[in-house]
Amino acid sequence: MQLTTSFTGSRGVRYPAPDVARGFMLLFVAVANVPFWSRVPTESAGTFRASAADAWWVFVRTLFVDHRALPLFAMLFGFGLMIMINRRIASGTRAYLQSLPGVDAGHEPTAQEESWAREQATVDARRLVRRRGWWMLLFGFVHGIFFFGDIIGAYGLIAVIFAGWLSRKRYTALYTVGAITTLVAVGLQLMMGPASSGGGDGPPDVTALPWAVSNMLFWAYGVLIQDFAAIILLCAVVGARLADTDIIIHPERHRGLLAGAVVGGLALAVVGALHSALTNVMSIPAWPWDVATKEFTGFAGACGWLALLALYAGGPAPDGRLTGLRRIASAVGRRSMTVYLSQTILFGTIFVIVPLLVTGERLWLGQAAAALVAVAVWLVIVVLCVVLERGGRAGPFETLLRTAVARSERKRLRPAPPSTSQPADARPGAVPAG
Repeated sequence: MQLTTSFTGSRGVRYPAPDVARGFMLLFVAVANVPFWSRVPTESAGTFRASAADAWWVFVRTLFVDHRALPLFAMLFGFGLMIMINRRIASGTRAYLQSLPGVDAGHEPTAQEESWAREQATVDARRLVRRRGWWMLLFGFVHGIFFFGDIIGAYGLIAVIFAGWLSRKRYTALYTVGAITTLVAVGLQLMMGPASSGGGDGPPDVTALPWAVSNMLFWAYGVLIQDFAAIILLCAVVGARLADTDIIIHPERHRGLLAGAVVGGLALAVVGALHSALTNVMSIPAWPWDVATKEFTGFAGACGWLALLALYAGGPAPDGRLTGLRRIASAVGRRSMTVYLSQTILFGTIFVIVPLLVTGERLWLGQAAAALVAVAVWLVIVVLCVVLERGGRAGPFETLLRTAVARSERKRLRPAPPSTSQPADARPGAVPAG
């Protein structure tokens, strides 16, 4: 299978920033998700006492990772979705224009025909995004059976619902809905107060239900409410808008803007999460607005991380090649679904399957040790991605999704071009017969 390089122009120039950012972001996601698998028993039960290393690691993670990794993931999802839409509309418009009668004879398409071709291509792009969204929902559902913190389903829901607005670039409407869902989510968290932070490191106690059923219920809740009705929609829209600019694909042209986003975004994120982080290392009570503040400033943190990673990746090299960590991170980033799902497979193996087979009990680790496991898991998957890169192969889950989307496409009746009812010599630019 020949791998198509992501984010390339007609001359094959590689724009590394989106893929490099996605590759490093998946390390943040692993670190953010591992507490779901290693949720330690409470100290009150007499089975675990948090160490100073655990407390200080959670302090750092709260400032820079929690509620920052997934918004960054959402931005890059929106960016990639809009890149796909733009490419589909551009290639589809050319194909429809080439299908017009008389084009091979040198007849120039009219303005009406060009408008028709672009409209048909836009409809095709909308159908592609929506079809892809439905498949992502299915992937997310299956993944959610094993890991209820799945985010693929929420992204699929965004694609299904907003495919039309995205393909027609109705950003005002998208920003409005994104801002409303963000404000509603923050408002709900303010109303719930400290109670809303209880599920941050794992699922509530649902021992009365089979694990698969409880996971599916929590997955559905997360997709419909916790994830969708939060800041990820706004982040996805911002990412889509960035795809219509050169800020990310040519970060070398916007160093001042991106540097300001790094300083301002990460500083605001740290300030917003500081009090919540301090509760892990100091004997101070949580504030009712801690969770809401972390959630809201997570958007700023995601912007800061994206800007920093884009600056690190830089613009396209003259020879189109990447070296060192950039090459490795790009290989990971272009296989993001495979990496994300592989994390679940490895976490499940390490924390559940092997320990149950060997000792009959799950593996429980402290927060700091679990983070080291997350880094190790990411490194193992990095090796897999580098091997796939050298072989010129896409990730298996990307291939599966692409195949499913392509094979589920259904032909549609398209309206005739506006010029078909006119004689050939009546169209502007047509050559009279004879």
